[in-house]
Amino acid sequence: MFSAPLEVMLERIATRETNPFGKTLDERERIIKDTAEVEPLLRASATMEIDTRQPLADTVRQLRDLIGQVKTGKSAACE
Repeated sequence: MFSAPLEVMLERIATRETNPFGKTLDERERIIKDTAEVEPLLRASATMEIDTRQPLADTVRQLRDLIGQVKTGKSAACE
């Protein structure tokens, strides 16, 4: 699963220019509520976590490594 703290997600949503969702107070409250309800379910079933606070190149490298492990049948280590 890809993850970032809620504060980071809200900051990214507030500053992005490509999607208007999340700009209103109601939408931000929905994001907070949905995150609180859904994130624990995702974490319970995830076998790997990629923290997207790291530089983009590192996130891409981790994803590429994971894809390589799947293709070769190797087990992915949780991070």
